[in-house]
Amino acid sequence: MSERAEAVERAAVAYRALADLAEAVEDEWQYITDLVDAYLPSIQALADETTPLPAGAVAAVDEAIAEIGLITDPHKAIDWLSTFPHVVALALDGNVDDDSDPADGADRDRPEPPAPEPPADHSPFKLLQFRR
Repeated sequence: MSERAEAVERAAVAYRALADLAEAVEDEWQYITDLVDAYLPSIQALADETTPLPAGAVAAVDEAIAEIGLITDPHKAIDWLSTFPHVVALALDGNVDDDSDPADGADRDRPEPPAPEPPADHSPFKLLQFRR
């Protein structure tokens, strides 16, 4: 199993655990189910990416997994169900949202934003801010 696939599997297991915690909020069960149905397959699909892993990517994913592992409040877990997949995708230089162009093509002519400056330290979260 590749390093990417192993990191994605750990992220998927952590995401399932986060969803289990969130399900304690019975009034939000359908919302939680919808989030998991939307994002879990997207997280798992990150294992199929062929781009090289950015430096520190696995460490960043593992740090994000550790952070959500500290969550004990089911309401906070719900908040992270939509955030965590994006953090993992950013770390692995992937995407968990639909890539399709808007029907009107409005974003097609938008110039690319300038590249961010590299992080000043080696924090995994700082690495998430700098994508090559």
